[in-house]
Formats: sequence, structure tokens, C-alpha cells
Amino acid sequence: MSATEWKPRPSPMWPDPAVWTDVRDFTLLVFTQDCVPTWEVRRRANLSGGSGNGLVADGTADTFEAAKAVALFEASERSPE
Repeated sequence: MSATEWKPRPSPMWPDPAVWTDVRDFTLLVFTQDCVPTWEVRRRANLSGGSGNGLVADGTADTFEAAKAVALFEASERSPE
């Protein structure tokens, strides 16, 4: 997989650090919640078909960089390529 460009989430709604990127059919979100690095993989809004919130997988990690890595891994494992 090529280098991924992570973009900052808008503040103050998403306190730093908070980033996102699109990978294939998914939007990846990485942020801190109660000082814990948290990641989410969601179906992109135009693909979720309005059913549910589009959440595919989520979890926490020991570091912010680890949260980014696991979000990328989960998205690549769920992509049909």
C-alpha cells in the first residue's frame, strides 16, 4: 500500500490529535478519547446506503501511531482487492 496522507480533523469538535483518511471504500478516523488512542473504520458516507452508522470496526491502541496502523490494516483486510 502506498503512503497514506492523513488529514487533521476540524477543531474544536475534534481535539488534537485527530486525523482521518479515505482508503478504498472506507473512511478511517483516529483520535484520542479520554487520553486513549482510538480508531474507527467506517464505510464512506455515499456508500453506506443510509442503513446504520457505517461503522465497520473500531478499537483502541497503545499509541496514536499504532492506532493509525491498525485502522489501515483493518481497512485493507476488508477491501476486496
